[in-house]
Amino acid sequence: MKNSIKFSCFGFIAALFSVLLLTAGPGLAVGNTFQEDEAILLAMKSDNNAGQAAIEATNPPSVSSQQKKRVFGDGGSDGMVDPGVDLVVSKVVITKGTFAGTAKIQIKPYIKNMWRGRTAQRIKISFHGLEAAIWMEGGIGPNEEKMGGAYYLPFDAAHNKPVKFSVEVDQDRAIPENNDGNNKCGPVIFDPMREHYKLHTCPITGPHEPLI
Repeated sequence: MKNSIKFSCFGFIAALFSVLLLTAGPGLAVGNTFQEDEAILLAMKSDNNAGQAAIEATNPPSVSSQQKKRVFGDGGSDGMVDPGVDLVVSKVVITKGTFAGTAKIQIKPYIKNMWRGRTAQRIKISFHGLEAAIWMEGGIGPNEEKMGGAYYLPFDAAHNKPVKFSVEVDQDRAIPENNDGNNKCGPVIFDPMREHYKLHTCPITGPHEPLI
């Protein structure tokens, strides 16, 4: 009788243990499945971040979008304004010499943007007194100075007199500027009978910032 009771107790404990294992098994399986799903999601997120970084490195922001980030406030309001440009003639270089096999006087004006905006438009440069003009292609960037090209005059040692002229950038006001009153440089005087080279530095006046 005692042995029967012992076997019955052992059987009951074994059955209970089997039930517990069956009950815990699905829970453990679910836990393992959840951890595996979480790891997969983290790996996908990492791959997406790496892909986005590769796209941004291959396609950097355009110049226009970078320029938009350089705008500044207009003194306290919520509106934003473009910084604008201020074009001036910074200097004029004159050289007497032989160009393309012919004796000539070469005139090279330099244009500078005195402010933080930019323009992509071609820029007209006029020579008053010589009744001539040239165009500078490619626009100009913030605080950039560029040679505007070259204009040539014929040179005749028997008849040449001193050359007197002034240089003006954007004479027709085709490009909106912060200050249109400082676009001209001159008079510039060059005597080819006495000079072979001349650097004429132009006085530059402000203001250069937007007049709001």
